Amino acid sequence: MSAETSTPKAKKFADSVLTSSWFDSAQCSISSRELRAIVNDAHPRDITRPMLEPPINAFEDLWQLSHITISYVARALAGAILLAYGMLENNPITIVVAALFLPFLSQAVAVSFGAWAGDLGLARQGMKALVVSTIASVLGGAVVTLVHGPPMLFHSFASPLPSFALSVVIGVTAGILTEDDAGRRYLIGVAAAVQYGVFPVWFGFCLIAGFPERAITVARLGAFAVNVVTITGFALVGYLLLDIKRKDVRGFVRQHSGKGE
Repeated sequence: MSAETSTPKAKKFADSVLTSSWFDSAQCSISSRELRAIVNDAHPRDITRPMLEPPINAFEDLWQLSHITISYVARALAGAILLAYGMLENNPITIVVAALFLPFLSQAVAVSFGAWAGDLGLARQGMKALVVSTIASVLGGAVVTLVHGPPMLFHSFASPLPSFALSVVIGVTAGILTEDDAGRRYLIGVAAAVQYGVFPVWFGFCLIAGFPERAITVARLGAFAVNVVTITGFALVGYLLLDIKRKDVRGFVRQHSGKGE
């Protein structure tokens, strides 16, 4: 059976099927694809509403974005190298461009969404991807420092408390945008990448150029930890604000538990 309809109607249909007692993914499947336009007698106001995508769309999208592949590692390294150069030169344009490359936000949301949906495999995969991105950022910072040399002209590191406040906003917004197909996720991703990326890049710089006094080092490492935990945790608030039902995806997760582990 094939149907072409708007996002709100597609969500209602997918949710009702996934939560029904008869649905078994071993016997049947559902696939969704993007439509660029629908021409019928419905008003555009009704068929163009972006909220919400079916939760299973977000679930599989986060799985896709968290696979650690050669291209993922290359993207993380490229973003880290650009960010390191931008920080050494204190060049805001280079820093923003680098943030477009760095894979951090979707992976943090994968940890949150996976734990919320009961798929610990997704949470673990998101955590692994975050670790890879962090290591790539440290390496990028160290390599660029070796080639370029100190000093680092960028000094706009937020302390733990301001980092927490910014990360709360980013985390809640990221949770909301998880299922908003018009949310311009890449824009909030830039903010999250800068929040995450500057600290491991700075750490890589310090491995080559030396660390500052202990209090500064502890504060910056603490701010990085605050960012990771806060953005990941407060994404759950975004799910609650959208009233996303866990049952819409947990049935699917249970049917696939243990597969691919």
